[in-house]
Parts: sequence; structure tokens; C-alpha cells
Amino acid sequence: MRINAPFELKDADNKGKFFGYVSVFDNVDLGNDVIEQGAFKKFKTTKDGYVRMLFNHNMDLLAGKAKITQDEKGLHVDGQLNLKVGYVRDKYEFMKDGTLDGMSVGFDILPGGSEWIEKDDEYIRIIKAAELWEGSIVPFGMNPEATIETVKTYNLQDIRELEHIAKKNGCSKSEAVAIASLFKKHLSDSGAFNPHGDHGVPDNAMLSDLKSFINQHMRN
Repeated sequence: MRINAPFELKDADNKGKFFGYVSVFDNVDLGNDVIEQGAFKKFKTTKDGYVRMLFNHNMDLLAGKAKITQDEKGLHVDGQLNLKVGYVRDKYEFMKDGTLDGMSVGFDILPGGSEWIEKDDEYIRIIKAAELWEGSIVPFGMNPEATIETVKTYNLQDIRELEHIAKKNGCSKSEAVAIASLFKKHLSDSGAFNPHGDHGVPDNAMLSDLKSFINQHMRN
């Protein structure tokens, strides 16, 4: 859940500059998701065109702003912390000593922007079109290559796709509906199910448990 150089600090003058990758394309993260190259089609930005940076995906802990560019590897960040804010200065010290050494992304999947595929007896979600909400500075992440703790939401389309996958793999219609309903219930309980695609934060341990449950039912 770490990479060799998640971001770098330009701290010779202690001005709060940092850069690195918040997302790396085309690799499977620990939540069994893959973000395709070029998947980010829209960006929520400030009036001056920058993406908001947070600490730990908390909208009450704004960190600063960043210019984000999408290249062949992923989303590259050139960021600036707002060191006029007290808690930002405190966390900047953790960034400099390596305690806070990762970055993450928060996004919504656009309508029709994902699909589920089967690989090695597991189900992987391919993310093809997404809208970026924010980047976050985090101590831990999910992506083995980019220290990403992606904040993802699931909507009605994902639930229908899950039901379709279950039926394709031998489940009866009632079994497929039951699996999809359980998935939706757990997402709703965690706040990760947003029928209109609103931003939310899923419980990744819960998602892992559900995927194990789904795979078990697929094999039976």
C-alpha cells in the first residue's frame, strides 16, 4: 500500500509546495478496481481552475489547491498548501518527516462509466469515465502502485450490473436479486450508495467482505 516516492516536497523555503501522482492507471487496487487511462473526464475545480486538496478526504480539513494533469501514467499533482492555516502547518510537518506520505483521489463514476469483469475467479470493476472531486493527502492507501485510497460511490447502475454478472455465472434470478440487494443494503448502511451519483465514502473492508460473499455464491 505504498510507493517509493508518493510525492515530493519543495521545502527549501518552507513554502508548502508538493507534487506527485494521486492516481495510477491500469492496475488493480486492493478494492478490485481498475482506473483506465484517461478515465477522468470531468474535474470539480475552484474558480481559478485548481482542484481542492484535503487531508484524509475530509471537507472540513482543506489543505490547499493543486494543478492536476492527466498523462499516460495517471493524475499528476503540482500542489500548494495554504500555510496561513494553523492545522495545515501542523500537518505539513508530518509531510516533511514522512509520516504523511501518500495521496488519494475522491471521485464519482459517470453514468455508464464502469463495468464488471471476471478475472481469476474474482470480479473487477473497470472504471472508464469519472469526475474528480478532490485529491487528499493520506498516511495509507489502497493502490499498490500509487498509495491511492480512492473514495468511490456506487449507484443503481452498478447494482444492476452486479445482478447481471450473478445471473451470467449460474445464479438464478432470485439469487442474483438477493446478492444485489445485500450489496445495496451494505452500501447504504456505509453511506456509499448514492442513487443519483452523489459523492460518498465507502467502507473498503465492507466491500472486500461483500466481494468474497459474491464470489462464494458464484461458485456454488
